Parts: sequence; structure tokens; C-alpha cells
Amino acid sequence: MRSVQGMLILGINFGHDCSVAIIRDGVLLAAIEEEKVSRKKQDFGWPRQAIDRLLEENLLEKSDIDYVVFPSTNLSNYGKGEIIYRFTKKQSDKKAEYRRRILCYFKLSNNKAGKDNTKVFQKQLQKEGYTNAKILSFNHHLAHAASAFYASPIELDLIITSDGHGEESSFNFYKPTGSGLQLLHHNDHTTSVGAFYSMITKLLGFRPTRHEGKITGLAAYGKPTALLDAFRKLFVYRNNKLTRFPFDEVETFWNTYGIEKQLSFSQKINLKTSEGPIAQDYAKRSHVLFEHLKKLTSGFSKEDISYACQKVSEEVTVTELKHVLAKHFPGIPVQVGLAGGVFANVRINQFIYETEGVRNVFVQPAMGDSGLAFGLAALAEVSLAKKNPLQRHFAFSTTYLGPEYTEDIPAFLAAVQNESDIIRMLQPAKKIAELLNENQVIGFWHGKMEWGPRALGKRSMILNTFDRSVNDSVNKRLSRTEFMPFAPSIIDFMMKTYIPSYKEDCPAADYMTITYDVDKQYHDLLQAVVHVDGTARPQAVKRESNPYYYDIIHEFYKLSGCGAIVNTSFNAHEEPIVSTPEAAYKALKEDRIDCLVIEDYLIRMKR
Repeated sequence: MRSVQGMLILGINFGHDCSVAIIRDGVLLAAIEEEKVSRKKQDFGWPRQAIDRLLEENLLEKSDIDYVVFPSTNLSNYGKGEIIYRFTKKQSDKKAEYRRRILCYFKLSNNKAGKDNTKVFQKQLQKEGYTNAKILSFNHHLAHAASAFYASPIELDLIITSDGHGEESSFNFYKPTGSGLQLLHHNDHTTSVGAFYSMITKLLGFRPTRHEGKITGLAAYGKPTALLDAFRKLFVYRNNKLTRFPFDEVETFWNTYGIEKQLSFSQKINLKTSEGPIAQDYAKRSHVLFEHLKKLTSGFSKEDISYACQKVSEEVTVTELKHVLAKHFPGIPVQVGLAGGVFANVRINQFIYETEGVRNVFVQPAMGDSGLAFGLAALAEVSLAKKNPLQRHFAFSTTYLGPEYTEDIPAFLAAVQNESDIIRMLQPAKKIAELLNENQVIGFWHGKMEWGPRALGKRSMILNTFDRSVNDSVNKRLSRTEFMPFAPSIIDFMMKTYIPSYKEDCPAADYMTITYDVDKQYHDLLQAVVHVDGTARPQAVKRESNPYYYDIIHEFYKLSGCGAIVNTSFNAHEEPIVSTPEAAYKALKEDRIDCLVIEDYLIRMKR
């Protein structure tokens, strides 16, 4: 094995949105979600295809890996069969695990969840070929906090993590200290804002942990109703501590609503045998909350329900922040880092940014559980190498950390040349700007792909901003049901013009992770990217991070006078963002785009 300075570390998110981050010699080498390689939305378990691709592109072998780092809950809360299934993803192993749960449910076998399963993980790693790898683990929310702290290009005074739940926590506040990230304020799984938002998502007919963004979009079409106060009463401060319905009355409401009778046999088994006691209690509380929300929301529109949900989620988050600021940072302006699935909510992020006492905000670009992979790897690197925990060792300049696939292009072009018209552009930025000005919908594929949920000018669909109706027409072509408008990529020197409150030193805008109010005089010019509430979630495009993309917008600005273009993720509904040239080409064949740009090649279907 190499010296500590030469360590090779894999950070792994082993749950839903599974992902990998690779740190080599103290440098973040690569990171990507499994779904973008496997093409399975929110893929879970061992991110085999993502790892294989990144190792291959970086000329690494499995035997080179020194440490594999997991969230602590993976090692302590899963049964042996669950671990094996998440590694193999074989139906036979899934069935074996289900049989185990049935036996546990009828008390014919002991439930082994909650045991130390390090040896089980080690054995599976050996089978995968990681012959030299040791296992480390860190707390779920600490890994979220580390992912924001170590990635941040600005010095952070405070880090907030918020999600459905991770181990015992749902909503934590951390302060960087000389010994690491100190937990200042803790909210356990029973107070979860994320669970509340997810249950509203489910109530309105969408898929929780996937479609929460639809609720954020719908909220702008709603209005204040009596539901707002009803939702506010779900969150109560008792002895200066946040609590959330069903408070201490879980069993009472469980019986009152007759939930046990409503559950399928499979749900009953999963509830009582799947993971440790915290996860089981979280699931039980979520069932109770869902039934209570059904009762509260009867007769209200989807828009008004979404409005109340969004408003109360903002209020609870900001109220907790104000308590922490008053106690730990009185009169001191702070720079805040955000990570965890709740902070995929760009409106909440805007309200945090606008809170008195907050000077700046950084949102970890892969803010959800996929971002754990980086946080875990960073914690391992800093701990093992005994580095100063206050130094931001991996500060981001871009999120272009995924696979490149550039070497695949010649073979791809040869395979599609008979059914396509392929032109190699001599001035690609200028040509693409001309096509944008002609109202063309362009699939833009270039270089290493983005890490995180946002397309940021490497795997993007781009068009001009001049017609709001393109939201409907493009969504129809993509089979999407979106309520948020498309987001703009804005050239850096026009950001302040369109968005007066924008500050160049705020990195949240670099990654499309925050909304701003758009100057009303530009609502018409930017109508395809301005929401009904007058906000937009921009990407500030800087030449040093993506010169090709910057030049396209610059050429479009010279041609049209508009310094922004529409940027939406390059995928159809319920598909991950495209990764390979073949996945991009599929969109062209299915007429989801008018033309495709692969590097400097312009491709159209022969008609």
C-alpha cells in the first residue's frame, strides 16, 4: 500500500441516488451518480458502473483503492441479505432478503439489522475485486456538512444540513473548529421538514424523494388560505426545541387512523424488519403524518396546498436559523453552507440568503444524498492524512467531475453517419448562437459531465428565452410535467443587469441552486425563464469554468442583445441526465431536439 500522501479513497453513497467520489493524493479526482451511467433513475446500492467508468478513465485499478468509505448507518442498520442485494442487485438475492424479513416478521428468525456488518461489507468488496481496501464510516449528516464545508470556495462560519432523515438527525447546524465540524444544534428525525415536504409530494400524486421540485413550482400558483395556519401548527416549539406532528402521540394517531389495516402485507414487513429502530419510527411517523395531511387538506387545491407547504417549510427553516444566529453569532454576519436534500429547494435557499445576519451562501451542488460520497471521502482524507480540518482542501471551481466519453466519439460518429447529416463546425460558438436565434432547440454535449442534479452547460438542452410558450412545447416533446419554468444560463457581465440583488461573490448562483427576483423591465426578454412569482434560478456563466459555453452565450448576446439562454437538463421525463453520445443521440432520433451538438460536430437527422 502507498504512503498516506498517496492514498486513493472511494466515498460511496450506498442508498438511493447512489454515487461515488474519488480522492487521490488529496485531490478530488472525479465524482458521479450511478444513475447517469446505468440509466436507472435514482439507482441504489453499490455504484458499480459509475466506479468502473471513472476508474477506467483515470487509469486506475480496483486493487489500487486503499479505503472505501460508507455512511455509518450502512454498517449498523442493514441485515446481511440487504447488504448483499445492494451489492449484487440480483433478483435471487432480493427474494432471499424478502424471505428473511417474512421469517423475522412472524418471529421465526432474529432480525439481524442493527448489528455491525463491517465483515459483510468487507467480504462483498473482496468479491468485487477491491483486495486492498479497508472500510471506514462517518455519520450521515456530518458527511453532508463536510461536503459543503470542504467544497466551498468561500470561508464558511456555519453549515446547515437538512433532509428527510439520516441516522438520528434531520436538521443540524455545524460550526467549523480546529478539531473539525462541531455540532451546534441538533434536530432529530421526529422534527423532519424534509419528511413533511415529501408527504405533501406523495399526497398530491407525485413520487416522494423525486418530485418535490414540482411542489416548489406549483406553490407559486397558490394563495394564502386557512391551510397555512393549519400547517404552522404542525411545527411547535416546546422548551425552545422544535417539535413536529405527531409529537409524542404516534401510537394514538396510528390507532385513530387505523393505519395498520391500510398497510399491505409487504409494507407491514418492511416497516417492522427492514432497518434499525430509528428508520422504523421515522416510517411510522410518516404514515401518521400522511393520513393527518389528507384530513387537513380536504377541499383545497393542489396549488394552495403547495403554497402552504412551501411557505411553512421556509418559515421553519429560517426560524431555526435565526435561533442559532442569535445564540452563537450575535451581531456577527455569517457565511452559510447548505447540504442535504431540503436544499434542493431553491426558494428556501433564497430566504436563507436574505435572512438578516447572513452575508453569503454556498449550496453544495450535489446537495442531496449523492453528495454524501464526496463528504465521506473528504472526511476520510482529512482524518487519515491528519490535515488541518479548517482548510477547505477541495474547494470547487466547477462541478464538471463526471465521465468524459470523448474517446467514444469517433466510433459513435461512424455508427450514425448513414442516417445523419454531420457537419464539423469551424466556428462552433457562432454557429450555435445563430441556431439559438432561429428558435432551434439544441442538445449540447461537451466534455466531462456535471455532478449533481443540475445541467450546467455540459449536458444541457439550450434555446432562447424569448417565448414563454416554449415551456409547454419543449416539455411536451420531453414528456415532462413541470411547473417550474426553465432556468437561465446568464453570462457573468449581464447578471447584475437582469438580477439587481446578485453579488458576484455568491457562489450559489454558479450552480443554479438559488432563486433571485428578476428586474421587471427584463421579464419580457427573459419570459421563458421567469416564474409567475417574478423569480428565476440562474446559472452565472464564467469563462474560466466553461469557455465553450461562455462563448456561445457571448455570441448570442452580440447577435440578439440578450445575455441569457434557456438551459434545461438533457433528458426525457423520468430519465437521468444523458451521459454518453449515444444517449444524447437518442433524443435527436425521438425528435426531442431539433439538432445535436457533440463537441464541435453539428448533427441532424436525415429527413
